[in-house]
Amino acid sequence: MNRMENLDEDNLPRTQKQQGPFPMEVLKHVEEPTNTITNDIQRIDMRNTAYGLAGRGEYGPVVQKGVQKSLPGKYPLSAAQKDVIDHIALIENNPVAANKAPIPQNPEILTYHIKSVGYFLKADVMGTCKVPASAYYSHDKQGTPIDTRYENAVIIVMRKELKAIRASTGHDWMGDPISFQSYQHLGMAAETIANYIRRLGWDASAQYGPSFVNRYTVLLPPLLLAAGIGEISRAGIILNPYLGLAFKAAVVLTDMPLVPDQPIDFGLQSFCQNCKICAENCPSKAISMGDKVMYNGYETWKLNTQRCASFNFTNKKGTMCNACVKSCPWSNPSTWPHDLVRGLVMKVPFTRKFAIKAARLLAMNKPIPEEKWWFDMEYADDTIESREKNSGQ
Repeated sequence: MNRMENLDEDNLPRTQKQQGPFPMEVLKHVEEPTNTITNDIQRIDMRNTAYGLAGRGEYGPVVQKGVQKSLPGKYPLSAAQKDVIDHIALIENNPVAANKAPIPQNPEILTYHIKSVGYFLKADVMGTCKVPASAYYSHDKQGTPIDTRYENAVIIVMRKELKAIRASTGHDWMGDPISFQSYQHLGMAAETIANYIRRLGWDASAQYGPSFVNRYTVLLPPLLLAAGIGEISRAGIILNPYLGLAFKAAVVLTDMPLVPDQPIDFGLQSFCQNCKICAENCPSKAISMGDKVMYNGYETWKLNTQRCASFNFTNKKGTMCNACVKSCPWSNPSTWPHDLVRGLVMKVPFTRKFAIKAARLLAMNKPIPEEKWWFDMEYADDTIESREKNSGQ
């Protein structure tokens, strides 16, 4: 008998069994996320995201021109990656099988199995959750209303390439390639899992990629919170205890019956309240130095999205910014010294202030020029021009 045949009601896989490369199962799970979330959240029109506003000129003509230049590919490597991502996004959904596959239909077994598929496809973290209606965008980029049709979500998380992050300034020409590398792999994994679920007899929709792919009908942060991938950080985005901010995520929406994960609490709210390293190193000063606020029905350190987007689309020394990712102490690699500190910070609150001081001394925001392997260059009217003299910090 194979493993799936052995998974009967008396022999179900247990959630404390580690499936992936990180021990997410041992974290403290709670019923509600650690930041306050009310029932007053309003659905967001995709046309009113920072990129949508910048693209139609709400942030000024200079930023709008920057959007138009960035989307075709400002840097040769990211342009090559974008070609592949665009190709993946052309994949058409295969039909849902007429009959359910002859496999156990117990939600716990299916959850274990689908997460295992994700790890087989090289995910770093997998999660599941219910999809609240407020997580769906209200309208797509064309203004078409979005239907809240799927109840469950499978979350796929992949780490960004740490060596490139370490070598870079955080806002140079590797900004897009670092993100697009994760998006490429996530696109393939999400499409594969969605295709597989449809072949098993349930419907599924892959959600992935940067804004130009137009593959999203949901916002990822509320799903990442609900699935226990991380907590809200000072940078205004979700932080995972083992990956920090150095990850990208994709989602597969589905009607397959799944057991939802729970939010996690690893002490990040008190850590971020005292640690302002990402805000201090943000070149656009878009990250708040103050306390959390209530915004659209939930509590967060509110990112100034106009400043962030404007910097990204007018950056003359690179592409998209990864300064917060690079400088965050939680983004350190999984070496035994870092994991030791990570474990202490999560379990022993008084060690957090020492960890913050140590992070300042390590100065993760500093680039490592001797590890740089890429060229500073940019497309200018379809011609690649050197930007070596314009690549300072």
